[in-house]
Amino acid sequence: MKKRIRKPSPAMVVACVALFMAGTGTGFAVNSAGPAGSVGAQQLKTNAVASKTAKKPAKKPAKKPAKKPAKKLPFKVVKRTAKGNYGLNFSRATARCKSKEAAIGGGADWDKVATDGWPVVSYSVPNLKKGVATGWTVEIDNLSGSGGAVAIAWVFCAPR
Repeated sequence: MKKRIRKPSPAMVVACVALFMAGTGTGFAVNSAGPAGSVGAQQLKTNAVASKTAKKPAKKPAKKPAKKPAKKLPFKVVKRTAKGNYGLNFSRATARCKSKEAAIGGGADWDKVATDGWPVVSYSVPNLKKGVATGWTVEIDNLSGSGGAVAIAWVFCAPR
């Protein structure tokens, strides 16, 4: 049984013509941009370009002034750290600010003790006391349970 090829729809014909025009237009532009179709210094007559339309040569950029030193914070920020205990499955640590300080940020790290296993940060959160962050608590879990890690908590403290 022979299959009969259908006649293309008008939309298909328009799409094919547009595709052909788009492809040949680019090719024509590339060919005409070469030496034969380009306009260079030899084709221009003297004073053919008016001075109002000609671009002025670029000016040298002005020297930038020396950078001003960064402004210092009006308060001193201190980083405090704490190490947890060794644990096969997990280790927890809490870094605390002093009594007249508030925690403004913190984080977690670990000191890997065993060579196998892969420790991950289970949580890393601020300690809140009456709505004020006073420290940072972290927990490190060992996913495989075959090795251990020691949690390290750090906190940035600033005066209240």
